Amino acid sequence: MIAFRGLLCAACFAALGISVIASAGELPAVSGPNGKLSVEGGSFDDDGAGIALGSFALPLGHAFGLQADGALGTIDGETMGGGGLHLFTRDPSSHLFGVYGSYHTWDSVDIWRIAGEAELYLGRFTLDGLAGYESVDVPSTIGDLEVLTPDDKHFFAQSDLAYYITDDFKVYGGYRYLNETSFGSAGAEYLMRGHEVPLSLFARGDFGDEDYTSITGGLKVYLSGDPDKSLIDRHRRDDPDIYLPVFPKLVTRTAQRQPQCTLVGGGSYQVASPANGQCICPSGSALAGQPPVFGLGSYHCAV
Repeated sequence: MIAFRGLLCAACFAALGISVIASAGELPAVSGPNGKLSVEGGSFDDDGAGIALGSFALPLGHAFGLQADGALGTIDGETMGGGGLHLFTRDPSSHLFGVYGSYHTWDSVDIWRIAGEAELYLGRFTLDGLAGYESVDVPSTIGDLEVLTPDDKHFFAQSDLAYYITDDFKVYGGYRYLNETSFGSAGAEYLMRGHEVPLSLFARGDFGDEDYTSITGGLKVYLSGDPDKSLIDRHRRDDPDIYLPVFPKLVTRTAQRQPQCTLVGGGSYQVASPANGQCICPSGSALAGQPPVFGLGSYHCAV
């Protein structure tokens, strides 16, 4: 946790350094305070899922922006939640460069991330990418099951090439390397303008090299000072995308439960059974909750 915070602070200072050499465009990095809310449902690796996502972005001077993300939902009946933070510099006519940090949890699995993000704007094309370091912490047990999946720390990356068929209709395809698994990705979003609150329809899917399939779709509401702003302008002048990790499938086995030791009577801590000492010392003994020790030809629940 401390190391992660240190990495995040270092990344933030690196992003601040970008501003010294980056030239700001005529338009600000963020047009003004804005946000978005979305709900989606579908399947994550054959598990039913429903997720709500939200973000809020605001300008930091002319060349910088800050965005906070949030996520809450269920995957396979287990609660998933978390959030992320983006610090970036952007010229809406050409590019975005920034740093990103996040934390998400699901089914007692915790994933921390620190990464760099970038976007290049090439006419109606947008090339974007996220790459960095990911720490996956898994529990030792879940209920009566022993978790065999180890904790892991590894590189992750993803990139998409998007094309805006119209100012309000985006399609994209891309590649992901998440949780040490490769994925192909595709999606689309269509913004319906002319309403007091702009609403878009979207769908996306990821297809992995280990029979992983994720297909979801939903609705998104955009919140800003200009309800008639186009989709391409919202993506390039307001808020970056919200990222979610891929949680690993936990490999488990039935935990080996040790029986409680039976002690010789009369206040003795000597183990009467089992004779092999494969047990846990009972409460009230000097080694309560721990395995007995061997000495003088037998096992004892005393030091």
